[in-house]
Amino acid sequence: MKKEKVMVVVLLLMTILGCSSKDNLTKTNDMIKEYIDTAKVPVIQGLEVKEVLVNLDKETEEGLRNTVIISYTDEKGKLTKNVNTDSNVSIFYGPYDGEKVLTISISKVEVEHANEMQTKNINNLELLYTKVQDNLYIYTRHNGLSYTSEGRITNEYTEDKQFEMFAEAVGGW
Repeated sequence: MKKEKVMVVVLLLMTILGCSSKDNLTKTNDMIKEYIDTAKVPVIQGLEVKEVLVNLDKETEEGLRNTVIISYTDEKGKLTKNVNTDSNVSIFYGPYDGEKVLTISISKVEVEHANEMQTKNINNLELLYTKVQDNLYIYTRHNGLSYTSEGRITNEYTEDKQFEMFAEAVGGW
Protein backbone atom coordinates (compact mmCIF):
# COMPACT_ATOMS: atom_id res chain seq x y z
CA MET A 1 0.00 0.00 0.00
CA LYS A 2 2.80 2.41 0.92
CA LYS A 3 4.64 1.56 -2.31
CA GLU A 4 1.52 2.38 -4.36
CA LYS A 5 1.16 5.78 -2.67
CA VAL A 6 4.78 6.60 -3.42
CA MET A 7 4.26 5.63 -7.08
CA VAL A 8 1.16 7.85 -7.31
CA VAL A 9 3.08 10.81 -5.84
CA VAL A 10 6.00 10.24 -8.24
CA LEU A 11 3.64 10.05 -11.23
CA LEU A 12 1.84 13.22 -10.15
CA LEU A 13 5.14 15.08 -9.79
CA MET A 14 6.28 13.93 -13.22
CA THR A 15 2.99 15.05 -14.75
CA ILE A 16 3.13 18.44 -13.04
CA LEU A 17 6.75 19.03 -14.04
CA GLY A 18 6.11 17.92 -17.60
CA CYS A 19 3.05 20.17 -17.93
CA SER A 20 4.91 23.07 -16.35
CA SER A 21 7.61 22.96 -19.03
CA LYS A 22 5.02 22.62 -21.81
CA ASP A 23 2.96 25.45 -20.31
CA ASN A 24 6.05 27.68 -20.25
CA LEU A 25 6.72 26.95 -23.93
CA THR A 26 3.06 27.65 -24.74
CA LYS A 27 3.41 31.03 -23.04
CA THR A 28 6.69 31.57 -24.85
CA ASN A 29 5.04 30.80 -28.20
CA ASP A 30 2.29 33.31 -27.39
CA MET A 31 4.94 35.96 -26.68
CA ILE A 32 6.81 35.12 -29.90
CA LYS A 33 3.65 35.65 -31.97
CA GLU A 34 3.69 39.31 -30.92
CA TYR A 35 6.96 39.70 -32.86
CA ILE A 36 6.72 37.07 -35.62
CA ASP A 37 3.12 35.96 -35.94
CA THR A 38 3.78 32.64 -37.69
CA ALA A 39 6.81 31.50 -35.66
CA LYS A 40 6.90 29.13 -32.72
CA VAL A 41 9.46 27.04 -30.87
CA PRO A 42 10.13 23.87 -32.88
CA VAL A 43 10.14 20.58 -31.00
CA ILE A 44 13.21 18.44 -31.73
CA GLN A 45 13.10 14.85 -30.53
CA GLY A 46 15.74 14.10 -27.88
CA LEU A 47 16.56 17.76 -27.21
CA GLU A 48 15.23 20.27 -24.71
CA VAL A 49 14.92 24.00 -25.13
CA LYS A 50 17.77 25.74 -23.32
CA GLU A 51 16.70 29.31 -24.04
CA VAL A 52 14.53 31.43 -26.31
CA LEU A 53 15.57 34.98 -27.14
CA VAL A 54 14.11 37.60 -29.43
CA ASN A 55 16.49 40.03 -31.06
CA LEU A 56 14.45 43.18 -31.62
CA ASP A 57 15.73 44.88 -34.74
CA LYS A 58 14.92 48.19 -36.34
CA GLU A 59 11.97 48.65 -38.65
CA THR A 60 12.57 48.55 -42.42
CA GLU A 61 10.30 48.92 -45.44
CA GLU A 62 9.43 45.23 -45.10
CA GLY A 63 8.50 45.68 -41.43
CA LEU A 64 10.31 44.70 -38.27
CA ARG A 65 13.39 42.54 -38.68
CA ASN A 66 12.96 40.63 -35.41
CA THR A 67 14.72 37.31 -35.00
CA VAL A 68 13.73 34.49 -32.65
CA ILE A 69 16.77 32.54 -31.44
CA ILE A 70 16.24 29.11 -29.88
CA SER A 71 19.07 27.13 -28.30
CA TYR A 72 18.72 23.42 -27.57
CA THR A 73 20.52 21.11 -25.17
CA ASP A 74 20.40 17.39 -24.53
CA GLU A 75 20.57 17.89 -20.77
CA LYS A 76 18.73 20.90 -19.35
CA GLY A 77 20.03 22.03 -15.99
CA LYS A 78 19.00 24.73 -13.56
CA LEU A 79 17.56 28.07 -14.58
CA THR A 80 20.24 30.78 -14.72
CA LYS A 81 19.18 33.92 -12.89
CA ASN A 82 20.10 37.58 -13.50
CA VAL A 83 21.35 37.27 -17.08
CA ASN A 84 22.54 40.48 -18.72
CA THR A 85 21.68 40.98 -22.40
CA ASP A 86 21.90 43.75 -24.96
CA SER A 87 19.08 46.26 -24.81
CA ASN A 88 17.67 44.92 -28.09
CA VAL A 89 17.50 41.29 -26.84
CA SER A 90 14.59 39.95 -24.77
CA ILE A 91 14.77 36.61 -22.97
CA PHE A 92 11.47 34.75 -23.34
CA TYR A 93 12.50 31.36 -21.89
CA GLY A 94 15.47 30.26 -19.81
CA PRO A 95 18.37 30.33 -20.04
CA TYR A 96 19.01 26.96 -18.45
CA ASP A 97 22.37 25.38 -17.76
CA GLY A 98 23.42 22.75 -20.28
CA GLU A 99 25.74 22.37 -23.22
CA LYS A 100 24.36 23.93 -26.38
CA VAL A 101 23.79 21.31 -29.09
CA LEU A 102 21.99 23.39 -31.70
CA THR A 103 20.82 26.97 -32.22
CA ILE A 104 18.02 27.85 -34.64
CA SER A 105 17.17 31.40 -35.67
CA ILE A 106 13.82 32.28 -37.25
CA SER A 107 13.06 35.54 -39.05
CA LYS A 108 10.66 36.90 -41.67
CA VAL A 109 13.55 38.61 -43.42
CA GLU A 110 15.28 36.68 -46.17
CA VAL A 111 18.82 36.02 -45.03
CA GLU A 112 21.72 36.80 -47.32
CA HIS A 113 24.22 33.97 -47.48
CA ALA A 114 27.64 33.34 -48.89
CA ASN A 115 27.94 32.04 -52.46
CA GLU A 116 30.15 29.17 -51.32
CA MET A 117 27.25 27.34 -49.70
CA GLN A 118 26.37 23.85 -50.87
CA THR A 119 22.84 22.59 -51.54
CA LYS A 120 21.05 19.56 -50.13
CA ASN A 121 17.38 18.48 -50.31
CA ILE A 122 15.72 16.82 -47.32
CA ASN A 123 11.95 16.26 -47.06
CA ASN A 124 11.35 18.65 -49.99
CA LEU A 125 13.32 21.41 -48.25
CA GLU A 126 16.15 22.97 -50.18
CA LEU A 127 18.91 23.50 -47.62
CA LEU A 128 21.96 25.68 -48.13
CA TYR A 129 24.86 24.77 -45.88
CA THR A 130 28.52 25.18 -45.15
CA LYS A 131 30.97 23.73 -42.66
CA VAL A 132 33.47 25.86 -40.79
CA GLN A 133 35.83 23.67 -38.77
CA ASP A 134 33.52 21.53 -36.59
CA ASN A 135 30.43 23.75 -37.02
CA LEU A 136 27.66 23.20 -39.54
CA TYR A 137 25.60 26.20 -40.70
CA ILE A 138 22.31 25.46 -42.46
CA TYR A 139 19.79 27.84 -44.04
CA THR A 140 16.40 27.45 -45.68
CA ARG A 141 13.32 29.51 -46.43
CA HIS A 142 9.99 27.84 -45.62
CA ASN A 143 6.42 29.20 -45.37
CA GLY A 144 7.58 32.81 -45.49
CA LEU A 145 10.21 32.43 -42.78
CA SER A 146 14.00 32.13 -42.86
CA TYR A 147 15.55 29.40 -40.71
CA THR A 148 19.23 29.36 -39.87
CA SER A 149 20.96 26.72 -37.80
CA GLU A 150 24.33 26.48 -36.14
CA GLY A 151 25.36 23.14 -34.71
CA ARG A 152 28.63 21.67 -33.57
CA ILE A 153 29.56 18.38 -35.24
CA THR A 154 30.54 15.74 -32.67
CA ASN A 155 30.57 11.95 -32.49
CA GLU A 156 27.03 12.05 -31.08
CA TYR A 157 25.74 14.92 -33.23
CA THR A 158 27.19 14.07 -36.61
CA GLU A 159 26.68 16.14 -39.74
CA ASP A 160 23.80 13.85 -40.79
CA LYS A 161 22.19 14.18 -37.33
CA GLN A 162 22.46 18.00 -37.54
CA PHE A 163 20.65 17.95 -40.91
CA GLU A 164 18.01 15.60 -39.50
CA MET A 165 17.36 17.84 -36.45
CA PHE A 166 17.15 20.96 -38.61
CA ALA A 167 14.74 19.36 -41.08
CA GLU A 168 12.61 18.12 -38.14
CA ALA A 169 12.51 21.66 -36.68
CA VAL A 170 11.55 23.32 -39.97
CA GLY A 171 9.30 20.66 -41.45
CA GLY A 172 7.70 19.50 -38.21
CA TRP A 173 5.25 22.38 -38.21
